[in-house]
Amino acid sequence: MDDKDQLMIATDPPHKPPADFDASVADWAFRNGQPAGLHTSTLSAQSWHYLPLRATMRVRGVLAIKPAQPRWLLIPEQVQQLDTLARQMAIALERVHYVEIAQQALVQMASERLKSTLLAAISHDVRTPLTALIGLSESLQRASPPLTAQQADMASAMTTQARQLSALVTNLLDMARLQDGGINLRKDWQSPQEVVGSSIRVAQHALQGRVVQTDVASDLPLVEFDAVLMERVLVNLLENAAKYGAAPIVVKASVTADALVFSVRDHGPGLPAALRGREAELFDKFTRGAAESATPGVGLGLAICKAVVDAHQGQISAANAAGGGAEFNVVLPRRAPPALEQP
Repeated sequence: MDDKDQLMIATDPPHKPPADFDASVADWAFRNGQPAGLHTSTLSAQSWHYLPLRATMRVRGVLAIKPAQPRWLLIPEQVQQLDTLARQMAIALERVHYVEIAQQALVQMASERLKSTLLAAISHDVRTPLTALIGLSESLQRASPPLTAQQADMASAMTTQARQLSALVTNLLDMARLQDGGINLRKDWQSPQEVVGSSIRVAQHALQGRVVQTDVASDLPLVEFDAVLMERVLVNLLENAAKYGAAPIVVKASVTADALVFSVRDHGPGLPAALRGREAELFDKFTRGAAESATPGVGLGLAICKAVVDAHQGQISAANAAGGGAEFNVVLPRRAPPALEQP
């Protein structure tokens, strides 16, 4: 049996099976878990006896034999011995199968740990000089005497590129941290309005002057969530809208009886047509809407958003908005805030 649950024919020595061997009968025995062929109630005219190898969890294969004396299969002792042999073979195959699964899991875990370690090490080593570079480039723009127009443009471009690289490093470091130690939520009763406002302020450099509209009621109740992590989610969604969409960008926050809903919408071209019906793939690691794109990024921002929202036991989704553009929705479960104690 291969990794696609298809029956494979193995002979000893390896060569094509005999002309009177019927693979379709073997496949029937495998699919139905019942003996077939010689001296059975199914296709008894066959010269081969096909016996399924039933293990604890499932059928692991089929044992096909062509006895030199067909009447041996009518002897109860011979049939019992054959059944015992088939069970032992099935158990051995099942053990081999689970050993392979365990080995694959160990290799995958080691690979993920190595990837996380490398990402964390590289991110830490790169972040310090990047921070210094951003500070120096911003200082150049405020230099006295003032820079020439050409020098000011160069300093501004330097700052922009350094900030983009810093955002990339931050996403790499965040993903490494999430994979390595999971997410430690520090949930408290927070104001959705404040989180929306702080997210827009943090994302100002990435927005580069794009118009951001808000649709947030002033009387939203307090909701229990991790404000730092949810700010990170909204910042990533705003940066994503600035990269791939067009102004105006609209940020909404609303509540239902049992949920808090954030949405970030742009008015750009919308989600790629290739992802229609497969929008959830946007939240996979290292996945981008356009694989070949001049827009900087490695496809980690939305994966980080999903990890944070999942930790809150919420849901995040993407869709094309009515009237054009892409819309990302975050739904967090909520419960009624505690009653204020009266003095």
